[in-house]
Amino acid sequence: MRGALAATLLGALIACGGGAPEPKAPAEPTEGARAGGGTQMVPPEKMDEIERNLARKRNVMSRCLANAIDNKELPRNSKGKVTVEIVIAPNGKADSVKVVRATVESPLLNSCVIDRIKEIQFPDLPQPYPTSYTYAFEAT
Repeated sequence: MRGALAATLLGALIACGGGAPEPKAPAEPTEGARAGGGTQMVPPEKMDEIERNLARKRNVMSRCLANAIDNKELPRNSKGKVTVEIVIAPNGKADSVKVVRATVESPLLNSCVIDRIKEIQFPDLPQPYPTSYTYAFEAT
């Protein structure tokens, strides 16, 4: 039964793109940048790769919903969204992950999503990169 439920949930997971505004370069270089010791911006191709890495985990995240349902924390027909804020360290690991909005009340689902994001190896970056991402769940 759990396998059938997981397969159904796996096919029903939908992911939405991150909703946080992208960091923008300052209009004028900062003092540090003028002096040669300034910050480097995260290149757009790295931002796209981060987005793809998060989107690729849709199927893994669907298992989080199945676990919450199997543990009777959520009803069988649950659906909703979980939005996380993430700070990715220069080494490509999620330095900070927190749920900032959830339309379903499930500590088990939230902690599972956070744990799975912490497992992702993102690209190396020139500086910490804050972003957000929303996973949408639907059990059918």
